[in-house]
Amino acid sequence: LGLLLCLPICSRAQEQQQKQLLIVLVHGMGDTCCNPLSLGKIESLLAEEEDTEETNTNKKVISIKFGRNSMSDFISGFIGDAFSLVKDFGCAQLRKAKEEMMMNHDDTIENDDKVETILLGFSQGGVFARAMVETCEDEVNALITFGAPHSGVWKFPGCDKTANALSRKWCEYSRKVASKAAYSEMLKSKSVQASYFRDVSDAKRFEQYVRSGSLLSVINGEEEDGSDDEDDARGEERKMKTGQRRREKMCNLDVFAMFSFEKDEVVVPRDSAVFSDAPSVPFEYTEEKSSELLNVRETKFYLNEEDGLCLRELDEKNRMKIDVVPDAHHMQFSLEWFTENVIDKYIVAAPEKREEEVKEEEEEDKKEGVIHSINRFSK
Repeated sequence: LGLLLCLPICSRAQEQQQKQLLIVLVHGMGDTCCNPLSLGKIESLLAEEEDTEETNTNKKVISIKFGRNSMSDFISGFIGDAFSLVKDFGCAQLRKAKEEMMMNHDDTIENDDKVETILLGFSQGGVFARAMVETCEDEVNALITFGAPHSGVWKFPGCDKTANALSRKWCEYSRKVASKAAYSEMLKSKSVQASYFRDVSDAKRFEQYVRSGSLLSVINGEEEDGSDDEDDARGEERKMKTGQRRREKMCNLDVFAMFSFEKDEVVVPRDSAVFSDAPSVPFEYTEEKSSELLNVRETKFYLNEEDGLCLRELDEKNRMKIDVVPDAHHMQFSLEWFTENVIDKYIVAAPEKREEEVKEEEEEDKKEGVIHSINRFSK
C-alpha cells in the first residue's frame, strides 16, 4: 500500500526535478538562422543529441532570426541598428522560448529561472550573444562564442573566400558602408559591422569610438558621454547603475567559453575572439605584431578595479574558458569537433560539472607545462 501511495507522488517529484534546458544559437554575418549548410546543421545536431536517463532533461533549441523571413534575416547581418537587433529579435525570442517551455510544463513564468539557458554565438553573433547576456531581462547560465570580435575589429572584417557569391558581394558592400559609418552619427546605426569596429591605430579615432555609443563600446564598458554638460550627474548615475546591472548578468554565468580560430583571416586581430587587446593606443596592428598583443588577463577589461565585465571574477572561479580551434580558418570546424569540445564539455555536463572539468583540465595543463595564453598559437 505504501508503495502504491508513493507512485503518483514520486512520479510528480521526478517530473518536477526534470532539467529544463534552452539552447539559443546566434548567427553571424552572411548567414541565417536556419541555413541547412551551416547553423541549421548545428541546430539539428543539438536537437538530436540524446539525453541519458540520469540527466532527465527537457530540451529546446532555437536559432535567432533577425527578421521576418530568411532574406531579411540575411540582410540584417549587414544593415541595421545593432541595439534594435539584439533587443527586438534576440531578447524577444529568448523570452518567448522560455515562456513556451514553462507553459508546456504547467508551470508559471515566475519559475522561469528553472530553465537553464545556454547561448552560442558565432562570429558577429558572439558579440550579439554577449549583448543579450548583459541586456536581456532573462538570465543566461552559459555563454559560448566562436570567433567573436570581443575587443572589436581593428581593420574592417575580411570576407570569407569560401562563402558563396551572394555572401561575398554583401560582405564587400558592408565593408564600404562600415568604413564610412564608423565615424558618422547618421550612418553608424545603419551598419552592423560599424557597431563593433574599434580603431586602435589612431588616438583621435579611438576617442571617436569611445564617444560613439556603439554596441561594443557599451557592452565593453568603454563608452564615454559625448556631452559637455558637467551638470548631468543623473545621467552619470544612470550609466553607473546600468553598468552594474550588466556586470551582475555576466557574473551570473556558470561558464563563459571563448574559442578563436588559429588561421582566422576574417576577424582582425584573430585573438580579439578571446579578448586580447592592443598594448597601447595608438597601435598599428600587423600579423607580425600579433605576439605584442596583451592576453585577456593583461588587459584593462580584466584588470580594471571595477572588473566591469566580470572577467576576473569568472576566471578566479574557473568559469572563464579560453581555447582555440587548431589549424582552422574562420568558422571552420567539423561536427565531430563541435560534439567533443562543445556539446560534451559545456552542454551535456551540469553547471557544477562543467566548472570541475574546466578546473581539472587547467590543472593538468599546468602539470604538463601548457601556458593558458591566448597568444600561444600566434606567430
